[in-house]
Amino acid sequence: MSKTIDIRKKKMEEFFADDILDFSKFPFKEIKAHLSRFGVIDTTVIKNEENRKAYKDLLFSIAYAKRPYTYANTSDSINHAFNLIDFINKLEEKNFVDLDSDELKAIFYKYCDENHKPKDMKKIIISCQNAVLDFRDTRVGFDRDYWDKTIIKISQERINASMGFYTLNFRNIKNVESRECVKAYLKHLLGNTEMAFTTIYNYFSILSQFCNFIFPNSVKETNQQQIKNYVQQKSNKSTDLINRFLNILSDFYKYLDVKGLYHNPNIITRDMFVKAEYKTISNTVDDYVINQIFKHLHKAPFHYMLMFLISYCCGTRVSDICQLKTNCLYYDGDGGYYIEFSCQKMQKPMRNLIPEALYSLIQEQIKIINNLDYDEEYLFPSETKHNTPYNSQVFRNNFKKLCNEWGIKNVDGTPYNYTTHSFRHTIASDLYQNYGVPIATIQKAVLGHQELQMTLSYVERPDSFKKLQEDRYIEKTGEVKLAKWLKDNLRGRVLANGICGQPEILGACPNADACLTCEHFKTSRTFLPVLQNQLKTIKSRLPVYEADGCLPNIETAKEQINVLESLIQKIKEMEE
Repeated sequence: MSKTIDIRKKKMEEFFADDILDFSKFPFKEIKAHLSRFGVIDTTVIKNEENRKAYKDLLFSIAYAKRPYTYANTSDSINHAFNLIDFINKLEEKNFVDLDSDELKAIFYKYCDENHKPKDMKKIIISCQNAVLDFRDTRVGFDRDYWDKTIIKISQERINASMGFYTLNFRNIKNVESRECVKAYLKHLLGNTEMAFTTIYNYFSILSQFCNFIFPNSVKETNQQQIKNYVQQKSNKSTDLINRFLNILSDFYKYLDVKGLYHNPNIITRDMFVKAEYKTISNTVDDYVINQIFKHLHKAPFHYMLMFLISYCCGTRVSDICQLKTNCLYYDGDGGYYIEFSCQKMQKPMRNLIPEALYSLIQEQIKIINNLDYDEEYLFPSETKHNTPYNSQVFRNNFKKLCNEWGIKNVDGTPYNYTTHSFRHTIASDLYQNYGVPIATIQKAVLGHQELQMTLSYVERPDSFKKLQEDRYIEKTGEVKLAKWLKDNLRGRVLANGICGQPEILGACPNADACLTCEHFKTSRTFLPVLQNQLKTIKSRLPVYEADGCLPNIETAKEQINVLESLIQKIKEMEE
C-alpha cells in the first residue's frame, strides 16, 4: 500500500540532516525570510550526539510543526529557543529529552542565573522539551500525548471563543500509566458528552494535579488514604471546590471501573465529602455601588462601557457578550428591542430584551466595526487578531482596574471588587423581587439556565422559604412531615424539583444527579410544574436511548419515569 510522501517535510529532513545549518540556504523562501537572521549554526559544538539530534529536532519542529513557536514569531521566545545550543551542550551525558521536567527546570534555572540570562528565558525550557518529544511521537490521533485542534475536533458551540483554545499536554502527567488512563477518560468526555471544552480542560487540570500528587504511584494503585491526603492538601480551598474535586475523581474512577481499568468504583465514599455550612451571602450589587459606576462610566472606552451596559441590562455572561456578532440586534416591529446570541455554556440560542437606548448604542458600535478596513464578524473584536472575539478575562481585569481608579466603594466604605457574574444575580433578584417575574421565566428568558435549581441559587427570595415551610411534602413511599431542623434550614436544601432531606450525619451527597431515586428526596405541589416538565423531557429522551441500545440510560430513564408519574399522581390527589 503506497503512502503519501510529504515533500515539504522530506526537503526539511535533508536540510536538518547536516550538522552545519545555514539558514540563508533554507529550502523554503517564506521560512528562510524569517530564519535567515540566525545565519549559520554549527551544531557539532554539542558533543553528545543524542542531545545534538534533540537540538536539531527542536529547530525542525519550529520550522515544520510551528512548535513550540512558529518560525514567524517576533518575540524573544524563538531567539531563546535557538540560543539553547550552549545549555544543551553543557548537559553533557544527561539526555535532554529523557530528563524529568522538574530536574530539567532546576538545571536550566541554575544555568540561566549563573550566565545572567533574561528572566523570561526560563519559561521556555519545558515547552521546548515537549516540542521535541511531540515531534518524535509517531502515534496518531488520541494516542498522542499532545492534543491540539487537529485532534480535538468538537463542535464550535462547545468552545468558548472569548477564552481561546487550550491544547491538552498529557506529558504534564509524570506516570505513564496514569497518563493513558486520563487520556482515555478525556477522550470519553470529548466524544460521548456535550460538555463544554473549558469544563473538560478544568477536569484535565484537576486530574493532572491529582496524578502528580500520588506520583510515582499510578491511578490504578490509588488507595482511599491517598485521596484523603489530596483533599487535606486542598483544605484551604472552599468546600464547594473540594467537593468538586471529589466529584470529578469519583466520576473518573467509575469510568475506569466500567472500562475494566480499575476495580474499586467506591474508592470515594460519602463521608469524604465536606459538608458546607450554608451562609446567607448577598451576590447582588448594591444600588449604592451601581450609582457610583454610572457616574464614572463615561470615562471608560466606548466598547467597555457598552459591554458593561449589556451585562447590567441583561445579566448576560461576559463570555457571551464578547462573542456577540455584528448581526446580534433584533427588533420585533412592536416596541421590542433584543440582542440575539448563541449561549456557549448552554449551547443554545438566546434572545434578550434590551432598552431602546442600549439598542441604539449597539448600532453605533456596529457602525464602528463596519468601518474597519477589513470584514469583522464580532461586535467586540480582539485588538490583536481579526475575526476573533475580545478576551473575556482581559475585559474583567481591565474593568476591575477602572473601578479601582474611579474609587468605587461598597456601602461600608471598603473598595468594591468588580465581578461580572454578580450582575447576573442582581438582575435575577431585581426581576423577581421588584417586578414579580416568575423564576421559571427568569430561568429561560434571562439567565438561560438548563436547570431551575441553578436559577434558584441566583435569586434572593425573602418570602419563598416561608411558603416552602408551609407545604405538604411527599416522597416515594407517601406523605411525610418535615422535621423542625429541615424546615429551619430549607434555604440550603432546595433542589430544582423538591428538597433534600438527607440527615446531616451523612455529610454531603456525592450523587447530586440521582435525586429522584434517592430515599431522602421530598417534593410538594410547589414543584409540580417542574416535575411535569421533567417527566416530559425524560419521556422524549427514552426513544433515543433505546435506539442507541444504551441499557444503563434506558433502565435509569424508565425508573425515573415511574417515580415521576407516581409523585405527580400523589400531589394531584393531595390537592383534591
